[in-house]
Amino acid sequence: MNKRSIRRDAATMALVVASAGVLGVGVAGQAQASTHPAVSVAEQGARTGVPLRAAVTGPADLRTYGSSADFPTWFFGGTQLCVKNRGTQYGEARVQTRLGASPEYIPVQAGATRCINRWWGGVPINVRNNAYSPLSVTAS
Repeated sequence: MNKRSIRRDAATMALVVASAGVLGVGVAGQAQASTHPAVSVAEQGARTGVPLRAAVTGPADLRTYGSSADFPTWFFGGTQLCVKNRGTQYGEARVQTRLGASPEYIPVQAGATRCINRWWGGVPINVRNNAYSPLSVTAS
């Protein structure tokens, strides 16, 4: 490699990192379960340096109605989101992107696990417990 190609590659990487920060793509981190999340995991990761594909982590325990957790998503390809109902009653998770798209509801019977695979394009998602049964949520 010569100096010119190194400079070109460095400029390209700087552009990728800056673009990823604008899109809210983050690095791997623990899901932040909170009813009032101030900053999502993806936004925290975007401040420290960002790969093109953000790893997604979990599990997040959503024990009560209205509790929620934020998850970063993969920039390229689908993100698998699994919701496990740890209670004895009907459970439901509400999934919505941080850009405000229409929410998707995932019904889960008592003791069961239900998974979906969606392409959210690196946009962080928020998962909220929409029922009175405790849920455990993982994403990968």
